[in-house]
Amino acid sequence: MGFQLRIKSIVICLLLLSIVSVINFVVLKPIYATPTQKELEEWFKSDELDPPSKSSDSQLKFIPPVSTPTLHSINTINILNSSISNGWVGLAQCYKHLDAVPDMEVTYQYKNMRKLTIKSTQNIERAFIRGNSVQLDNVGKNASLCIQAEVQILYKNIDGTFRLVNGPFHRQFLDSFFPYHLTMNIHYPVSQLEVVSHKPQQQTSFIVNQNPGVISFDTFFTGKLYTEFTFKEKSK
Repeated sequence: MGFQLRIKSIVICLLLLSIVSVINFVVLKPIYATPTQKELEEWFKSDELDPPSKSSDSQLKFIPPVSTPTLHSINTINILNSSISNGWVGLAQCYKHLDAVPDMEVTYQYKNMRKLTIKSTQNIERAFIRGNSVQLDNVGKNASLCIQAEVQILYKNIDGTFRLVNGPFHRQFLDSFFPYHLTMNIHYPVSQLEVVSHKPQQQTSFIVNQNPGVISFDTFFTGKLYTEFTFKEKSK
């Protein structure tokens, strides 16, 4: 499940298992040497089509907040009473600090998705829906896109509990992973469900806040992040 951003010969993939967020930049030429992160960043900002080289580091690492603008994914999931029986939840998603490019395609790859609509855009000349994708023309600096949809991503386990699995969230450039800013808010019917557990566990730079009916976190990281929240029905 997820979406892809396609830009000429460069493909930006934002993949979501439940809610996606990956960025893959794929260039159609072989790469052999290993560049520094600074070299890759400078290449991406330049007009050159040939990347300097590739590197590999897929390990998840939570990091302190990044001061410079970086891709920010803001997600809100609404689990309704009806979600318990049918798995459909509401999804509101915004992306800030998109890269300035002439054309971009955002393709969602959820197995089951409906009612995809554009709620707002900024510094984007034109945006329109085509199937399960959003087409963007003339994306400017500091551009943002917000959408709304319904997705079937709440799963019932054999033991009767429910789980919401999100990911992988990652911002990938060739084989290198770059800082990603993720904000998540999960609303659930407190009269029907209670939180059992979550993954990853609480740790520095990944703090999960729990209040009645709401789970939230705001984190910066590199590598790939998967999250899993398990719920159980309250005793009647």
